[in-house]
Amino acid sequence: MKNKKIISLLLSLILILAPMPALAANQNKIVGLDDNVTSYIIGNEKTGDIYYEKNADESLPMASLSKLMTYLLTKEAIDEGKISPDQEVTVSKEAAKYNSWEYSALGLEEGETFTVKELLEGLIVASGNDCAYQLAVTVEDSETEFARNMTMKASELGLNSQIYYNASGVETENGQENSSSARDLFLLTKHIIEKYPEILEYGSVREITDPRRNINVESTVPLIGEIPGVDGLKTGTTDQAGACLISTADMKKIDDKDDFRTIGVVMGADQKDTRNSVMSDLIYYVSRYYNLESVLDENVAVESIKTNTVSQGYVDVFPSENVNIILKDGEKAAIKYDIKNKIKAPIKAGEVLGEAYVSYEDEEYKVPLVAKSDFKEASMFSRIMRSSEDAADFLLKVLIAR
Repeated sequence: MKNKKIISLLLSLILILAPMPALAANQNKIVGLDDNVTSYIIGNEKTGDIYYEKNADESLPMASLSKLMTYLLTKEAIDEGKISPDQEVTVSKEAAKYNSWEYSALGLEEGETFTVKELLEGLIVASGNDCAYQLAVTVEDSETEFARNMTMKASELGLNSQIYYNASGVETENGQENSSSARDLFLLTKHIIEKYPEILEYGSVREITDPRRNINVESTVPLIGEIPGVDGLKTGTTDQAGACLISTADMKKIDDKDDFRTIGVVMGADQKDTRNSVMSDLIYYVSRYYNLESVLDENVAVESIKTNTVSQGYVDVFPSENVNIILKDGEKAAIKYDIKNKIKAPIKAGEVLGEAYVSYEDEEYKVPLVAKSDFKEASMFSRIMRSSEDAADFLLKVLIAR
């Protein structure tokens, strides 16, 4: 155990210290990333902002990445009360057919019983084609009907590139395969994580073991434990689709400044090693060239406004909230302040004294500017003295100007 921990630590250090993907001088491309890969995209899990992409809108065979939609429809069926997680399901002859060397499978045998929860685990962790089929015919009367609902759900979510023929993503007898663009898979993953964040818990399951059923299957999901922060999510491979991968990552685990999460999609790689290498490059590219920056801090005044009406002679103006934006290296957010022309005492803490407008790329934020504390009205003597000083300063500037 001790040796394993040392090896794991050394691998993490190597990955962290390894050179970042090189950028071509004037093209803003990661050198070598396009080789032997058809499409990819990586973006922010929460906001949907895209950091890097290639052919992201091209519809391609997606193989077992299809199982994410199977997961979504099964979870929704549970929410609707059609099925329950603890419901026991008897394995059909058709589902058991996938338990062979040709397919990735959990190892379902005809006549055995599994709970829906166990089938969901096998679906994501082991990429079980047997689990996909059995879930489909548990939720609906047939896999054909389930696949029709998968395509309808995609349309409902605006994922117009997606077409489903079955629940697993295997090639049909007619040579058809489920298809999607990388962008739509990114959006589907984002939707699932927002609605069912527990899907990420499967990333910590590295092996499914059940001696009673003679099951011992390792997770198909790569990079977990190899790249800090990677915690999911799904693989897919067929002859038509090539090697495909969706990875989720907590970027803060790579760099403490990167307090955000990403979703990466790679499609059409010539082999699994290429797929994994490209995903690794994408994740480290984002870590190296994007940072979460504090643009407005509610504890840092943006301006100090001179006004003779308050006791101390000025009012510090603060943003009402923090604004943190993920910025690319060398770029800054534009900030404009619109502060009231006349600010008079008394002023209450929290009183709005203006607005800040923050813009970056296509995003714009409007943030109220406020006083942090109460300000009492200045005495008449203080006002007269300040007004006299202001008048003297003005006359002096006029004389100097002449």
